[in-house]
Amino acid sequence: MKFDTLQQGITFYENYARVSGFDTRLYSTKKRKSDGKISLEYCVCNKEGFRETPRLHADCKKKRPITRMGCKARITLKLINDQDNYVIFSFHKGHTHPLTTPNSAHHTKQSENLTLAHKKYIIDNSRANIGATKSYRLMKEHMGGYQNMAASVTDFKNFQRDIRKHIRGKDAQMLIENFKRKQEMCSSFFFFKYEVNDKQHLIRVFWADAIERKSYASFGDVVSFDTTFSMNEYCMVFAPFTGVDNSKSCVTFAAALLYREDTESFVWLFEAFRDAMSACDPTCLISDQDPAMKIAIERVFDTSRTRHRLCMWHIMKKGP
Repeated sequence: MKFDTLQQGITFYENYARVSGFDTRLYSTKKRKSDGKISLEYCVCNKEGFRETPRLHADCKKKRPITRMGCKARITLKLINDQDNYVIFSFHKGHTHPLTTPNSAHHTKQSENLTLAHKKYIIDNSRANIGATKSYRLMKEHMGGYQNMAASVTDFKNFQRDIRKHIRGKDAQMLIENFKRKQEMCSSFFFFKYEVNDKQHLIRVFWADAIERKSYASFGDVVSFDTTFSMNEYCMVFAPFTGVDNSKSCVTFAAALLYREDTESFVWLFEAFRDAMSACDPTCLISDQDPAMKIAIERVFDTSRTRHRLCMWHIMKKGP
């Protein structure tokens, strides 16, 4: 058989292996011409050759199973001298091991391919803080068993790893671009503000959407501000502005992420909050006993209209 490129020949043998019930790999030894082109490529069964001693895991507690059985199944792809095409120069069909059955074919590497549905499922679950392993188990239940998955848990982990590697160093920019798209869609209701340091690192960000601003217009007479939530990965403080509606349910008015809990950061945050709420100050602002927060409240809000009170939970918890 003749192939236009080397990859076409490799793909052909991989498809043949998937139907037959075994995995393939490329042989480490290649023959190249003087111009660097591969003249001979060997596609072998993954059980080709022997391994002298079982390799150990990094923790040196478990031995990896021996998978090499001296299998001779392979094809050799040879470059045609006067052309850039490849032909199958030799073919060995026999195996020294049993082939997989149709019921166990989903365990072979050739059948493990993430589809678009798999990738979307992993991304959607990651937004709900569900890891790759748990996503794989959940999807297995939805699909009715491992034989219907067409992917392994390692594929799920590798895809999630690749996503994190791709967005590393770009996550802050992705957040700001997401806010900008929301503002373009609803400029009169969505408000956000951010600030970076001299190293272009995001240190402060504030946002309030349409529902939150409408809730503040209806129930914003009393606002509770809390900074007890911290993020493990980014070391930033999550600071929500909350209140209570007529049903005595908590409602969110706005939220922010802060890198530091100092007076400068709180002044910036409270000014952004007033801008988002059209300079409509609350009647009462409840917070903890943070001195920097107290100074910032006195600088930004009119104390004659906005009364600052300490949270009862902090008083009962720390007062004794």
